[in-house]
Amino acid sequence: MPVQNSNVTSRAVTSGSGDLRERVLRYAILAPSPRNTQPWKIQFKGIERILVSIDHERLLTACDPKGRQAFLSTGAFLENLDLAARSFGYRADIDLFPEGWPDATAIPDTSIARIDLIPNRSCDEDPLFLQIPVRHTNRRPFRKEEVSLSIAGQITESFDYTRVSFGFSNNRDLIASLTDFSGDAMNIELSDLKRKNETLKYFRFTDQEARESPDGIGFAQSGYGRVSRFFIGNFFLSRDRATSSQSLFLKNAVKKVREQTAGAGGIGWLSTKSDHRIEQIRAGRAFQRIHLKATSLGISLQAITQPLADYPDMRDLRSRLYEHLGTPDTHTIQMLFRLGYAPPVPSSPRRDLDAFLAG
Repeated sequence: MPVQNSNVTSRAVTSGSGDLRERVLRYAILAPSPRNTQPWKIQFKGIERILVSIDHERLLTACDPKGRQAFLSTGAFLENLDLAARSFGYRADIDLFPEGWPDATAIPDTSIARIDLIPNRSCDEDPLFLQIPVRHTNRRPFRKEEVSLSIAGQITESFDYTRVSFGFSNNRDLIASLTDFSGDAMNIELSDLKRKNETLKYFRFTDQEARESPDGIGFAQSGYGRVSRFFIGNFFLSRDRATSSQSLFLKNAVKKVREQTAGAGGIGWLSTKSDHRIEQIRAGRAFQRIHLKATSLGISLQAITQPLADYPDMRDLRSRLYEHLGTPDTHTIQMLFRLGYAPPVPSSPRRDLDAFLAG
């Protein structure tokens, strides 16, 4: 089993009180989220109920204007919670949108999910639960080693694909074309000042910034060693230089995403028949199970979010991507990701559970 190169997640799941809800939630908050924003708010009701909502202060309003990525991450959060509850002998009764179904483009202030933890001795621990503290997004360039179709088949078996469709290809020509898509999409995303500043807000240029910020991502998650991080973050690509130069951060980000995609051993994507909030949550749960299964098989994984962005500037590229992947424009590609083989990187940080709890 791959070894997590950090003790952040181990602290997250072993600290705290004996309250069952807190024990379960310490696994839930290890879910992935866009830019590692961790956009969830949690409220306790009574002695067994949990309410989960979207933290509007942590939304990426420029890069994710419809909040689709936030709902996908909430699906991953709920999947972790469900797996953790089962491991402790409880059934998580998850009621989505208990205060009414939201508009397809609205991001409600009300609860996304109401969860009751019910004792159930017949609950068996899902083997994927053991991968939650180990799973992390690996932004390091992968070895150019093919992810086989048999591995993809094992990954497919990890989730209910009747409602969320899984596409996969290890064809080098398709990977090369996706390299161009990802590079062009990153260029579009960071050419807009608001989107660039939003990205910079959650990027940690130095180890000191990373220590002081329990969210966001940095050079460590891309596989750079301590010495390299020091020189890059303080001199070559410091926050001041990235902020003052419109092109420096953009050029490096485009180069990086092209390297990442080109080295993939396979490309995966998840699609749904529509783009309602419940489909986004289902896709988020499916993606989390795929990532956990990939982790158990020694496969690294990273989402490629920019080509699927919902802002108008990305519309033409996104339409061409759908055509390239053979996805009808009546469906929605919810997730696009690269898979492959690479040494582990440090996990992204997490806020303490208390920081998620609403009064």
